[in-house]
This record gives sequence, structure tokens and C-alpha cells, in this order.
Amino acid sequence: MTKRTPTPTSIHARLRRPSDKSVRWTNGFWAEKQNLVRTSSIHSTLDAMEDPTNAAYFGNFRTVTQGGGHFHGRYWSDGDCYKTLETILLLTDVSPDAALSQRMEDYIGMIAAAQEDDGYLNTQITLTDLARWSDIEHHEMYNLGHLFTTACLHHQVTGTRTFLDIAIRAANNLYETFITRDPDLARFGFNPSQIMGLVELYRETSDGRYLALARIFVENRGAHPDMPGNNGDQSQARVPVLEETEAVGHAVTGPYLWAGAADILMEADEPALMKAITRIWEDSTYRKMYITGGIGALHKGTSERSHPRYEQIAESYGRPYQLPSDSAYNETCANIANAMWSWRMLQLTGDARYADVIEQVMYNTGLSGVSLSGTHFNYSNPLRFNGDGHFIGNNDSPRRWDRWTCYCCPPQVTRTIAGLHRWAYSTADDAVWVNLYGSNTFHTDLADGRIALHQTSEVPWSGDVKLVIEGAPSSEFTMHLRIPAWSEETTVRVNGETVDTSGCGPRYLAVTRNWQKGDTIELTLDIRPRILVARPEVEETRNQAAVMAGPVVYCLEGADLPEGVTINEVVLPAVAQFETLKGEGLFAGMTLLRTTMPRRPSWSSQELYAPLAAQDQGSLPVTLIPYFAWNNREDNTMAVWLPLKG
Repeated sequence: MTKRTPTPTSIHARLRRPSDKSVRWTNGFWAEKQNLVRTSSIHSTLDAMEDPTNAAYFGNFRTVTQGGGHFHGRYWSDGDCYKTLETILLLTDVSPDAALSQRMEDYIGMIAAAQEDDGYLNTQITLTDLARWSDIEHHEMYNLGHLFTTACLHHQVTGTRTFLDIAIRAANNLYETFITRDPDLARFGFNPSQIMGLVELYRETSDGRYLALARIFVENRGAHPDMPGNNGDQSQARVPVLEETEAVGHAVTGPYLWAGAADILMEADEPALMKAITRIWEDSTYRKMYITGGIGALHKGTSERSHPRYEQIAESYGRPYQLPSDSAYNETCANIANAMWSWRMLQLTGDARYADVIEQVMYNTGLSGVSLSGTHFNYSNPLRFNGDGHFIGNNDSPRRWDRWTCYCCPPQVTRTIAGLHRWAYSTADDAVWVNLYGSNTFHTDLADGRIALHQTSEVPWSGDVKLVIEGAPSSEFTMHLRIPAWSEETTVRVNGETVDTSGCGPRYLAVTRNWQKGDTIELTLDIRPRILVARPEVEETRNQAAVMAGPVVYCLEGADLPEGVTINEVVLPAVAQFETLKGEGLFAGMTLLRTTMPRRPSWSSQELYAPLAAQDQGSLPVTLIPYFAWNNREDNTMAVWLPLKG
């Protein structure tokens, strides 16, 4: 078997990624989701990407190798193909699959044959009469960025250079083109996955040109705001990153840009850049993020700071606290990009608030993008769905689909679930951080020896977590245990002795000692259902409330109401009492919430307004399901935010 390459380290990150083989889900929530991707999702996506009517199509590489023909799909098809190969790599790395591995290698052979002589690689250009670097929305950078990332992973997992050498040739071509800092090229990088990809390629090869080029792409953003064709705030090109004060523009391109900047910061000490992406993250998180972790509220937004020449922005952040429910866009790619960005901020700082956002995304709007069967997907993720009368905007769909006109989201969610175990822990020379809870095994080398542990947890359905040390260095080291903000009462015991957990907000509890084989850590996290309200500035949710239990957001789906009752006719009491139920059938393995809600009169008049009516129409039992599980049944009317009584 080919020798694996070591996981690269970053000198300016406070936390380190553990080695690639360090973490494995054993059972429970994330093991089940990862297995679903293995058994269902990856096959669904591969089938779709061999269909020329789908927006992402592997056949474009085959067409080039066969001497030419028509290009099929969207300009970003190549990048989504690379993301699917990344999913395969992550799955086969955990549990080798000869058939999937061979299929991946066959695709890599096609990709190599499609590469042009000078290293350039974009089938949407090669197969058409489009000129290279003539329009930022041809997505050349997006495609190359995912090529770089996946090729580095392939080298780490397989130890072979077949894919890495393709990426190096493409990166060298990119370097020669953009190192000149030609102002006419400064606008390129609309969806800038190339920044993250270049930094990863630098880590893999130690070639400083790639880090230098990544920095140039960050510096170019906003350097020429009046240049024709740079898209202004749509692609974060109106204000330089160092001067930016808010999250603005397209809600995928922004987090990709800022995540790339965070990657650069792990390799270079640049305090001004760190301050910039921190304040942007705070604006995104504290003023523009949904309770589900979703970002990008609007199908079509407007940049007001470009007054008097307002800019129309697609798939965009809204104004501060502009968070509509039924028209929420919340593209699956954007939501997961939010987690990707937060993961990098966590590595830079060790600040638990970033881990909380990762968790908030992954248990909610990161998962709502894929069906419970693992084979069908959502692009947008609203917080309310009104049934037949619901407005269907760009990329909205009343039902989940397996083929689509923009197929970037399926491989985004599959690669993230397939590799989520890599986010569960972080390390330093003398410390381990437990970032995500779930049943798993973990082992890695610290400065003075090897740490090995086994975690048993049924989070999010139970708050009980147990970690057993199975091997430890001889010297003292620290276990940093994450206390999520949602756990209002947390108990921690080490070998049966209670540890002080006083404090508030998201934090890591540091326990330092000479750990021994057999030592146990037990946490009891508070997953009691909570009724939450939004800040009063969020106009769309005034006098409404939502329900969370642990990290899971719940919703009411019309399928769980008696016949003749709609989601518009129930009210959530401020003092509602919840009973937990074990899900069955479609919801097997999940915890559902049962409560009683008052019924209010249905709106029977055609009038837009009417006198305030009493709500005493009796009460009825109501079952709430996890938000990520909505839209898997015939009646998919749904609401996260419910009118609040009392």
C-alpha cells in the first residue's frame, strides 16, 4: 500500500488539525450520516453527474479527451465534479472501497487528459469559443480552487502524485498569469475557492509561490472598485478586505473569500487582516445569520452603501437583522461555507464561539440540504414553507430533487458530512480540544507522547458524553472540553469527581493533569427544549418564537397536524411544556417534541385586516420534528417561527 503523506501544519494557527487517520465515528448520529453518504448520497450524485442534462457533468472531461464536442452544464461544473471526488476520497479514506477508488482514478485519468499543454484546465473554456479570463462569471477560479483542494487530499490519502501533479501544472499556469498584478485581471475570482486551494497546495508542496498568489487574490478584492466587470459588492469587490466592516454581497463568495484569508493567516502573521475578518464574521453571525446557521437571506438583494447607484445582488446577505422566513434563500453551499469559515477561525483562535456556529450549521441548515434518504437535495433552505401558494424563486423547489439546474449544493453537503470527523478534535503540543461531541475514537501524537481516547455520546438526542483515556503521554497535558452556549446547566466529572464549570456563553473548560490510561471524563450537557425569541430588530419574527433542544432547531410540519388544521392556526404558549418522543418510521432514531398548542381562528375573510379576535379555539396536541428532517413527506408546509402566546 502506498505510504500516506503527513497532514500539513500551520505555524500561526493556535490549534492544529489532527492527522488524517486520527478520528473515526464509531456509531451514533454522525456515523449514521456518514454511512448514508457512503451507501446512498455518493451514488446518487455520481449518477446525476453522468447525466448531460444535469448542471454538473463529468462527461465534459471525457468529451475533451475524445477530441471535442459540446459543453454541458454550468460554467462551474468542473468544480462540482472535483467536490464529488473529494467526497469519494474522504469516504474511502475512512473505509476503503475498491470500486469507488477505481472510479475516482478513472475520472482523474480523464481530467489529466483534458488538461491543456500549458497547464490550463477548464472544460467550459476548452470546449467552447469562450476566451480565457474574459469574464469573472465563467468561474475559472472556482473550478481551479476545488481542483487544488481535492488534489492535495488525494496526495494525502493515497500518497501518489497523479492528481497533485495536475494541480501543480494548473497552479503554475495561474501563477504566471496573475503574478503580474495586471489591473485588468484584478477583478477575477468571483467565487474565490482558489484562495483556500492555493494555501492548501502551499502546505502540501512548500512552494511559496502559491501562498504569495493567494495573498494577491485577497489584496485584489476591492483594490479597483470602479473597474468594469468586477461586480462591485456582489463579489465583495467594492471595499478592500482590510477596510471591510460588514458581511455584504453573495453569501458563498464572501465566506469563501474570508475563509481563504483565514487560511493565509494560519501561515503568516497579519494582525490587520485578522481584525478585518473577525469583524466581518461578527457582522455575519450576530446580525445576519438565521437561528439554523443559514446565511444569505435574499434571492435578490440591494447594496445600499453604493448610493446613489444601488447595486442589485443575487443570493445575498440582507441588511442587518433582515431575516425573512418564507422567502429565506439560505443556499446550502452558503450555509456550509459559513461552517468552513468558522472552522478556520476556530483553528486560528481556539475561541469556542466559532465551534458553536459550526455545530449550529451542521445540525440544522447544513443537513436540511439533503433528504433523509440521502438521495435528494435542496438548494435553498427557508424557515417557512406555505405549500401550494408558496413563492418559488430562483433555485427554490417545492420538492427535493436529484437533478438540478445548479448542482453545486449536493457535493458540498456530501463532502462536508464525509469529512466532518476531521473537525471533531484539535491539538497543540500539550493539549487536546474536543470540538464536536459524538461516538468516536481519537488518537494522535502530542509533544511528549501519544494520546488515545474513546468517546461515547448520543448527542444531539442525549446530553450524556463519556470520554475514556486509552493512552496518554507521561507528562501533564490539558483537555479542553467545549461547553456549548446552548447548555445552560453543564456537569463535568473526572474519575467521578465534579469539576467547576462556572461561566457563561460558549467556552472550553480546561482540565490539566497527568492523565493516565483508564481515566474517564463525563459531561452532562443540558438538552432540555428551550423557547427562543429573536432580537426586536428582526422585524419578521416579532411576537414569534422558535424551539431548540440542544443544538437542534425544531419545526412544525403540516403533516403532523390534524386534518383540516394548518400551520397558520396554532400558537406556541410561552410556558409550553414539552414531552420527548422517540421517532419512528421516517424519523427513527430521532427525538421528536410533543406539546399542546392553542388553536386560533382561521382567516375566513378576503379582507387584509380584521379586528383582533380571541384565540380561544381550544387546544390540540402538536409534534415538532428536527428542522433538518422537513420536506420528506407529502404535506411539507412548515414553520420554524410560530406565533407566541403570553
